[in-house]
Amino acid sequence: MSSKRFEKLEAIRGFAAIYVVLFHVLPQKIFLFGINIGILFRFGSEAVIVFFILSGFVIRYSFDRYPDKSFKYYFIRRFIRLYVPLIFIFLLGYILKSVQEGMLANPEWQSLFGNLLMLQDVISLKPNVISATYLGNGVLWSLSYEWWFYMLFFLIIKFFPDKTRNKWVYILLIISALSYLFFPFIINRVLMYFATFWIGVSLADLYLKNKEITFKAILPFIYIFVGILLILSLNLYLNFSYTKVYDYPLVAYPIIELRHLTAAFLLMFAGIIWHQIQWIGFDKIFRIFKYLAPFSYVIYISHHDLVVEATYLDFIENKVLKYSLYILVMLLFSYVLEVVIYERIKRKIIH
Repeated sequence: MSSKRFEKLEAIRGFAAIYVVLFHVLPQKIFLFGINIGILFRFGSEAVIVFFILSGFVIRYSFDRYPDKSFKYYFIRRFIRLYVPLIFIFLLGYILKSVQEGMLANPEWQSLFGNLLMLQDVISLKPNVISATYLGNGVLWSLSYEWWFYMLFFLIIKFFPDKTRNKWVYILLIISALSYLFFPFIINRVLMYFATFWIGVSLADLYLKNKEITFKAILPFIYIFVGILLILSLNLYLNFSYTKVYDYPLVAYPIIELRHLTAAFLLMFAGIIWHQIQWIGFDKIFRIFKYLAPFSYVIYISHHDLVVEATYLDFIENKVLKYSLYILVMLLFSYVLEVVIYERIKRKIIH
């Protein structure tokens, strides 16, 4: 994929990664001239949805360019991309926890296996979760969705012809959303969230076919998305009592699903509109973040251990200095792991 051609996507990816870090680090109230600008950094959950949309676009575009479209080739590429950096993060988290406790920490084997099988989610915020995220690294919830999106995408792209593909995806999305009303579980939850990934796939399809990216071009998908949002609104109404069960109801069931899918819907609209007006002002705001894109994945999965829950610089009393150094360490670690180590491993596996 030409990084020059998709520089804007790279910039968005880099921005989303560092935004999630700031979401977890900055206080909710930051006053500037009497105005609380801290609220601008309260949408970390929505930033994760950006990753899903971008992933859908990139996977669809890349698959079209694959010289080998076999499952083996596809699986190996997706597996090493997700798992190689992740194994290092598991080790990092365990080592830092052991250092903090002054002894070998509990490896939490059950949780580790659950994460290796990509069955993890935020167990304290959603019902019927199979496995908690490993060692409390909450951001790992999205990786299970990402992985199953990859697998589902391959099945759909290989076994459903282009003319009927969208129709079957729409049916799948509606059925999963309806079933979520009666029993929210990992399967229908992931299938429902696949709508976010399919936004990127749909836009990539238009791009690959040299079609104009407009609302009219994806109008059936818009109708389906509205249907999903209506179903999730009904789910919120039927299960509103759960908002009193969770400590943070705005980021928990049944609000979080509606919040995530609404964010995806609005992001889709914003992206198409910005595209139609020639991305006015985009470069001035986001262009600089393209430099973070090559190691944005590790920024995302490492910042919990290296910044949010870090204690290795506790001897520094100045919080601004301490967290600035935490972020610097995270950026250096992320660069080395994703750009240097991961790329060398990938070259050895994929010739």
